Amino acid sequence: MQPDVEQSVFVRGKSAVCALGDQLDAIVAGMRDATINVTRIAFEITDPEAGRPYYLMPGGYRDRWPDVESRFHGVLLETVEKAVADSGLSAVDLAGAGIFLGSTSMNIPVFEAGYADEKTGARDYFTQTASGFGVIAAAVAERFGIHGPCYTFTTACTSSANGLLYAASMIEQGQLEHALVIGYDMFNLVGFYGFESLRLLSPTVYRPFDKRRDGIIMGEACGAVILTARRGSKGDFRILGGANACDTANVALHDTGGEVIAGVMKAAMYAGKVQPDQVTAIKAHATGSYHNDLTEANAIRMVFGDRHAPVTGIKPFVGHTVGAGGVLELILFTECIRAGFLPPTVGFQEPDKELSITPLMTPAPAGAGIFMLNYFGFGGNCTTLMITNED
Repeated sequence: MQPDVEQSVFVRGKSAVCALGDQLDAIVAGMRDATINVTRIAFEITDPEAGRPYYLMPGGYRDRWPDVESRFHGVLLETVEKAVADSGLSAVDLAGAGIFLGSTSMNIPVFEAGYADEKTGARDYFTQTASGFGVIAAAVAERFGIHGPCYTFTTACTSSANGLLYAASMIEQGQLEHALVIGYDMFNLVGFYGFESLRLLSPTVYRPFDKRRDGIIMGEACGAVILTARRGSKGDFRILGGANACDTANVALHDTGGEVIAGVMKAAMYAGKVQPDQVTAIKAHATGSYHNDLTEANAIRMVFGDRHAPVTGIKPFVGHTVGAGGVLELILFTECIRAGFLPPTVGFQEPDKELSITPLMTPAPAGAGIFMLNYFGFGGNCTTLMITNED
């Protein structure tokens, strides 16, 4: 039965593992102190002497599980378990929840490991058809006794952001009371070599919006949140609304004029009943690539004019975690605000006059407010969410 009044949507449980660890308090402390944990990975297939920086999960995760397949499922299920515990929901509550999984690579890491293992026989892996779609979400449902609908999103860098958007919409409309939203991408060779083939990987450091920006640095991560129509405690973040669209100007890029992205940002504010001057801060997509930063900067200027809210980017702390970024960056951004600060854009030093945006370079005080979260994916998908921690 549909409610007579739209339900509110609260973020009630969170858990994440990324390059800065798996304890949110420690991750937030690291972000306040501008901590960066980057590993250099060699191009063993094409050029062993060369390589690129990469944000890997802590080394202990490789020691705990003996192979890629057990680690893939171990990280996933452990992260979800922590988010469920943090939410305080009972098994009965969880049973009717929906699952919304967002990932770019799905279980490609498992297939790559199997293909490389001479004992399994590479041929077997080419003949398998269940490579991710529905399989991962189904494994979570079975493990946690969840019987609600399961959805899988593969819209590149906006994958789990779209999972958040659709989960929130279904709760708001009364189709669900609770939803588990997961963003997950583990290191894989297809992504690593694929982005390098496009000349998008930075050989140096991550520096979004900087005049010297030279590309993205990839990262692996898993994040899980519980969305619910029930407020858990005062200060829980609420999703006000959001919007998405596809920019079809180019098979890979957005139109650098920023019109489509600006339209999505405006639509998200309209859905959340938010005016531009009410936005407290903007979590930018901030990939650090030339065209993406230019497009986002133009869009922000179109929406807010020359006087916009403070802008920051999360990726220099954890890498570009592709499909996992929607959930992961929501978690880290909101946890920083709960700790009383807006995180800086680490790596940024030299403003680019073409962009007319200077992101935060040091932590800034933060409290109650309304925040815009931007995600703009490879291939043109655009998603913006509006959230608040105001009562």
